[in-house]
Amino acid sequence: QPEGTVYPERTPSLQHRNLLLCSVTGFYPGDIKIRWFRNGQEERVGVMSTGLIRNGDWTFQTMVMLEMTPELGDVYTCLVNHPSLPSPVSV
Repeated sequence: QPEGTVYPERTPSLQHRNLLLCSVTGFYPGDIKIRWFRNGQEERVGVMSTGLIRNGDWTFQTMVMLEMTPELGDVYTCLVNHPSLPSPVSV
């Protein structure tokens, strides 16, 4: 089952560009969908991915990044959808 973690590239500061990283590890099969949301709306611009990385033990990991500029009150979530999960998981 995938394990997800979200963290900023550097210390967040209001109205300064940053990169949010959603790291998802330890999943099999490699069929996974990861999406970014800001305040419940899907973000499609500024999203980048490392693609699937093989761990050597049949599991995979990936990282999906979002370029963003934090504003007061914004809530960012990374939504992970994988066949091993009964429903998508928000991180």
